[in-house]
Amino acid sequence: MWISKLVLDPRSKAARRDLANPYEMHRTLSRAVSQALQAGRERLLWRLEPTRTHERPVVLVQTLTEPDWSVLEEGYAEIFPPKPFSPVFRPGQSLRFRLRANPSKRVAGSGKRVALKTYGEKVAWLQRRLAEGGFRLVEGEEGFSVRILQDTFLEVPRRKGRGERGKMQIQAVLFEGRLEVVDPEQARGTLERGIGPGKALGLGLLSLAP
Repeated sequence: MWISKLVLDPRSKAARRDLANPYEMHRTLSRAVSQALQAGRERLLWRLEPTRTHERPVVLVQTLTEPDWSVLEEGYAEIFPPKPFSPVFRPGQSLRFRLRANPSKRVAGSGKRVALKTYGEKVAWLQRRLAEGGFRLVEGEEGFSVRILQDTFLEVPRRKGRGERGKMQIQAVLFEGRLEVVDPEQARGTLERGIGPGKALGLGLLSLAP
Protein backbone atom coordinates (compact mmCIF):
# COMPACT_ATOMS: atom_id res chain seq x y z
CA MET A 1 0.00 0.00 0.00
CA TRP A 2 0.95 3.64 -0.43
CA ILE A 3 0.05 6.72 1.64
CA SER A 4 0.05 10.16 0.02
CA LYS A 5 -0.46 13.61 1.51
CA LEU A 6 -1.83 16.44 -0.60
CA VAL A 7 -2.07 20.02 0.72
CA LEU A 8 -4.61 21.69 -1.54
CA ASP A 9 -4.22 25.27 -2.73
CA PRO A 10 -7.55 27.14 -2.30
CA ARG A 11 -6.48 29.52 -5.07
CA SER A 12 -6.87 26.65 -7.53
CA LYS A 13 -10.28 26.57 -9.20
CA ALA A 14 -10.07 22.78 -9.51
CA ALA A 15 -9.23 22.41 -5.82
CA ARG A 16 -12.20 24.58 -4.80
CA ARG A 17 -14.47 22.51 -7.06
CA ASP A 18 -13.29 19.27 -5.47
CA LEU A 19 -13.61 20.59 -1.93
CA ALA A 20 -17.23 21.50 -2.70
CA ASN A 21 -18.07 18.08 -4.16
CA PRO A 22 -16.59 14.83 -2.76
CA TYR A 23 -17.48 12.95 -5.96
CA GLU A 24 -15.32 15.37 -7.94
CA MET A 25 -12.50 14.94 -5.41
CA HIS A 26 -12.68 11.17 -5.80
CA ARG A 27 -12.64 11.49 -9.59
CA THR A 28 -9.56 13.74 -9.49
CA LEU A 29 -7.64 11.49 -7.09
CA SER A 30 -8.53 8.40 -9.12
CA ARG A 31 -6.60 9.78 -12.09
CA ALA A 32 -3.35 9.01 -10.25
CA VAL A 33 -4.12 5.26 -10.27
CA SER A 34 -6.42 5.07 -13.28
CA GLN A 35 -4.77 2.07 -14.96
CA ALA A 36 -4.81 0.00 -11.77
CA LEU A 37 -8.47 0.91 -11.20
CA GLN A 38 -9.40 -0.15 -14.72
CA ALA A 39 -7.54 -3.43 -14.22
CA GLY A 40 -9.37 -4.09 -10.94
CA ARG A 41 -6.14 -3.97 -8.91
CA GLU A 42 -6.88 -0.85 -6.91
CA ARG A 43 -8.93 0.36 -3.95
CA LEU A 44 -8.51 4.10 -3.50
CA LEU A 45 -9.43 5.54 -0.11
CA TRP A 46 -9.10 9.14 0.99
CA ARG A 47 -9.96 11.50 3.84
CA LEU A 48 -10.10 15.26 4.22
CA GLU A 49 -8.28 15.90 7.48
CA PRO A 50 -9.55 18.35 10.12
CA THR A 51 -7.64 21.64 9.96
CA ARG A 52 -7.94 25.10 11.46
CA THR A 53 -9.69 27.84 9.48
CA HIS A 54 -6.47 29.54 8.40
CA GLU A 55 -4.76 26.29 7.34
CA ARG A 56 -4.82 24.83 3.84
CA PRO A 57 -6.96 21.70 3.34
CA VAL A 58 -5.10 18.40 3.73
CA VAL A 59 -6.12 15.20 1.97
CA LEU A 60 -4.71 11.80 2.88
CA VAL A 61 -4.88 9.14 0.16
CA GLN A 62 -4.31 5.40 0.49
CA THR A 63 -3.79 3.27 -2.62
CA LEU A 64 -2.76 -0.32 -3.28
CA THR A 65 -0.44 0.74 -6.10
CA GLU A 66 2.01 3.63 -6.35
CA PRO A 67 0.13 6.74 -7.54
CA ASP A 68 1.36 9.14 -10.21
CA TRP A 69 0.42 12.60 -8.96
CA SER A 70 1.95 14.30 -12.00
CA VAL A 71 -1.48 13.90 -13.61
CA LEU A 72 -2.87 16.67 -11.40
CA GLU A 73 -2.99 20.12 -12.90
CA GLU A 74 -0.34 22.61 -11.92
CA GLY A 75 -1.13 24.59 -8.78
CA TYR A 76 -3.73 22.11 -7.52
CA ALA A 77 -1.79 21.03 -4.42
CA GLU A 78 1.55 20.65 -2.72
CA ILE A 79 2.27 16.94 -3.02
CA PHE A 80 4.37 15.03 -0.52
CA PRO A 81 6.05 11.93 -2.00
CA PRO A 82 3.95 8.76 -1.56
CA LYS A 83 5.25 6.48 1.20
CA PRO A 84 5.09 2.67 1.00
CA PHE A 85 3.05 1.20 3.83
CA SER A 86 3.06 -2.52 4.63
CA PRO A 87 2.09 -3.15 8.26
CA VAL A 88 2.64 -6.51 9.92
CA PHE A 89 -0.08 -7.19 12.47
CA ARG A 90 0.03 -9.55 15.44
CA PRO A 91 -2.79 -10.68 17.76
CA GLY A 92 -3.21 -8.39 20.75
CA GLN A 93 -1.33 -5.50 19.14
CA SER A 94 -2.66 -2.16 20.40
CA LEU A 95 -2.85 0.76 17.98
CA ARG A 96 -4.25 4.26 17.76
CA PHE A 97 -6.76 4.77 14.98
CA ARG A 98 -8.62 7.46 13.08
CA LEU A 99 -11.62 6.80 10.88
CA ARG A 100 -14.08 9.10 9.16
CA ALA A 101 -17.13 7.00 8.41
CA ASN A 102 -20.88 6.92 7.82
CA PRO A 103 -22.45 5.07 10.78
CA SER A 104 -25.90 4.21 9.46
CA LYS A 105 -28.50 1.48 9.10
CA ARG A 106 -31.02 0.43 6.49
CA VAL A 107 -34.72 0.74 7.26
CA ALA A 108 -36.54 -2.56 6.97
CA GLY A 109 -38.88 -2.63 4.02
CA SER A 110 -37.73 0.49 2.19
CA GLY A 111 -34.02 -0.31 2.28
CA LYS A 112 -33.32 3.39 2.80
CA ARG A 113 -30.11 4.15 4.70
CA VAL A 114 -30.56 6.46 7.70
CA ALA A 115 -28.03 8.08 10.02
CA LEU A 116 -27.55 6.86 13.59
CA LYS A 117 -28.29 9.51 16.18
CA THR A 118 -26.78 8.80 19.60
CA TYR A 119 -23.17 8.40 20.67
CA GLY A 120 -23.96 4.88 21.87
CA GLU A 121 -25.45 3.85 18.52
CA LYS A 122 -22.46 5.21 16.61
CA VAL A 123 -19.89 3.50 18.83
CA ALA A 124 -21.86 0.23 18.68
CA TRP A 125 -21.81 0.47 14.87
CA LEU A 126 -18.05 1.06 14.96
CA GLN A 127 -17.57 -1.86 17.35
CA ARG A 128 -19.45 -4.22 15.01
CA ARG A 129 -17.59 -3.09 11.90
CA LEU A 130 -14.19 -3.44 13.57
CA ALA A 131 -15.11 -6.87 14.94
CA GLU A 132 -16.11 -8.01 11.45
CA GLY A 133 -12.72 -6.78 10.21
CA GLY A 134 -10.37 -8.46 12.66
CA PHE A 135 -10.11 -5.70 15.29
CA ARG A 136 -11.75 -4.84 18.59
CA LEU A 137 -12.11 -1.59 20.46
CA VAL A 138 -9.98 -1.25 23.59
CA GLU A 139 -12.08 -1.04 26.75
CA GLY A 140 -11.20 1.10 29.76
CA GLU A 141 -12.77 1.84 33.10
CA GLU A 142 -15.21 4.29 31.53
CA GLY A 143 -16.12 2.24 28.47
CA PHE A 144 -14.57 1.98 25.03
CA SER A 145 -11.47 4.03 24.25
CA VAL A 146 -13.01 6.04 21.43
CA ARG A 147 -14.12 9.63 20.97
CA ILE A 148 -15.91 11.53 18.24
CA LEU A 149 -13.92 14.51 16.95
CA GLN A 150 -16.41 15.62 14.29
CA ASP A 151 -20.04 14.80 13.55
CA THR A 152 -21.30 16.58 10.45
CA PHE A 153 -23.35 16.05 7.31
CA LEU A 154 -21.92 16.21 3.81
CA GLU A 155 -24.15 17.80 1.18
CA VAL A 156 -23.55 15.98 -2.08
CA PRO A 157 -25.36 15.99 -5.44
CA ARG A 158 -27.65 13.06 -6.05
CA ARG A 159 -26.28 10.58 -8.55
CA LYS A 160 -27.64 11.00 -12.07
CA GLY A 161 -30.04 8.36 -13.32
CA ARG A 162 -32.06 8.02 -10.10
CA GLY A 163 -34.80 10.36 -11.21
CA GLU A 164 -34.12 12.81 -8.36
CA ARG A 165 -32.45 16.19 -8.36
CA GLY A 166 -30.88 18.40 -5.76
CA LYS A 167 -28.61 17.31 -2.94
CA MET A 168 -28.62 14.65 -0.28
CA GLN A 169 -27.05 14.68 3.17
CA ILE A 170 -24.61 11.98 4.26
CA GLN A 171 -23.50 11.78 7.88
CA ALA A 172 -19.72 11.88 8.35
CA VAL A 173 -18.36 11.02 11.81
CA LEU A 174 -14.67 11.28 12.67
CA PHE A 175 -13.73 8.62 15.23
CA GLU A 176 -10.44 8.45 17.09
CA GLY A 177 -9.26 6.03 19.75
CA ARG A 178 -7.47 2.75 20.40
CA LEU A 179 -8.07 -0.72 19.05
CA GLU A 180 -6.48 -4.16 19.24
CA VAL A 181 -5.73 -6.63 16.49
CA VAL A 182 -7.66 -9.90 16.82
CA ASP A 183 -7.11 -11.54 13.42
CA PRO A 184 -4.05 -10.20 11.54
CA GLU A 185 -5.20 -11.48 8.13
CA GLN A 186 -8.67 -9.99 8.47
CA ALA A 187 -7.18 -6.77 9.80
CA ARG A 188 -4.97 -6.39 6.75
CA GLY A 189 -7.95 -6.89 4.44
CA THR A 190 -9.98 -4.31 6.37
CA LEU A 191 -7.17 -1.79 6.09
CA GLU A 192 -7.07 -2.27 2.30
CA ARG A 193 -10.86 -2.18 1.75
CA GLY A 194 -11.87 0.48 4.24
CA ILE A 195 -14.88 0.50 6.56
CA GLY A 196 -18.53 1.28 5.88
CA PRO A 197 -20.32 2.97 2.97
CA GLY A 198 -19.43 6.17 1.16
CA LYS A 199 -15.88 5.39 0.01
CA ALA A 200 -16.20 7.79 -2.95
CA LEU A 201 -17.15 10.54 -0.49
CA GLY A 202 -13.90 10.36 1.45
CA LEU A 203 -15.20 7.94 4.09
CA GLY A 204 -13.89 4.59 5.26
CA LEU A 205 -10.11 5.16 5.39
CA LEU A 206 -8.79 3.54 8.58
CA SER A 207 -5.50 5.11 9.69
CA LEU A 208 -3.36 3.33 12.30
CA ALA A 209 -0.35 4.33 14.39
CA PRO A 210 1.53 2.85 17.39
